[in-house]
Amino acid sequence: MRQFFGRPEVGTAPHQMMVMVAWIGLIHFLVEALIMGTLSGWNLTRPVIAEGLLDSTLLTIFSTPLIYIWVAKPFITTTQQAEAALSREIEIQAKQATELAATLSTLSQSLEQNEELRLRLQKSNEKVAEINERTLQRIGADLHDGPAQLLTYSLLRLGKFAPIIAKDGDKKASDELDSMRSALNDTLTEIRNISRGLSLPQLSDVTLEETIALAMTLHQEQTGSKIELLLHDLPTDAPQALKVCVYRLVQESLANSYKHALGLGQIVAARGSSSLELIISDSGPGFNTTDFNRDGLGLTGMRARVEALGGTMSIGTGPGRGTSLTFNINLEPIRLRSAA
Repeated sequence: MRQFFGRPEVGTAPHQMMVMVAWIGLIHFLVEALIMGTLSGWNLTRPVIAEGLLDSTLLTIFSTPLIYIWVAKPFITTTQQAEAALSREIEIQAKQATELAATLSTLSQSLEQNEELRLRLQKSNEKVAEINERTLQRIGADLHDGPAQLLTYSLLRLGKFAPIIAKDGDKKASDELDSMRSALNDTLTEIRNISRGLSLPQLSDVTLEETIALAMTLHQEQTGSKIELLLHDLPTDAPQALKVCVYRLVQESLANSYKHALGLGQIVAARGSSSLELIISDSGPGFNTTDFNRDGLGLTGMRARVEALGGTMSIGTGPGRGTSLTFNINLEPIRLRSAA
């Protein structure tokens, strides 16, 4: 029956119809023969057989075309139409599949190009961060060697006037001199602090854990504040770009905390050997996050630093809830780029 209901080959439909008619005729003849035999009581004498065969043959000849026209032909026609429609649908789907494969290939190429561009941008960002760091160190050195030295010299020169003013006994002039010296000393201290903050310590031979501890220790020495340090499972082979970034993040976060929260409840926590999570928090007054953009160089600069390494920054704060800065950086891409 497969040849009747399967998909016919070109030019075989008339042959199939003839075979179908023959099968219908044969089945009809056998049915009629059984009916005639039953009606005769299976008295199979020659005249009975001859009459039965004649009746069966005549009934088969006349009824088979009608059965074919009314039953078989519509079925065959419907089947062939369904097969044709299915064939067209398969061709359409095959064409769509080909077009989809081409689209996927183009998309795959675009994704590869985008990934290449992303990596280039990442390396460019790291280069920019490195250039910025060198610029900051140069500015720090210039401040130390320029204005700081000039102020020191001015203080030395100003000190020579103290004996002269004291000899004259002019109390007002002496007080004015003391005020000038105090102001110059404060300015010199501020410039030195700025210079020290812009200049990085030597980080090439220290671990990431030591880098964080160094930034925290220097902040404590400058401010006298107390900081809790929580470090766990940090890598020992961190690239230089990562150590510079982390040092600046800790330095700037602690400076902001001391400025806005007076260093209350400061905690520096870091963990992770493949993905670094760095959290700097305090128990100060907090702030409204809608004022984030008003900060200018502080939070915006830290976000730019961490994003230059492909990381993220999030802020947890609110009025009366303290402030928590969380930085997440995937270390594997940085290691690969550093190795390259």
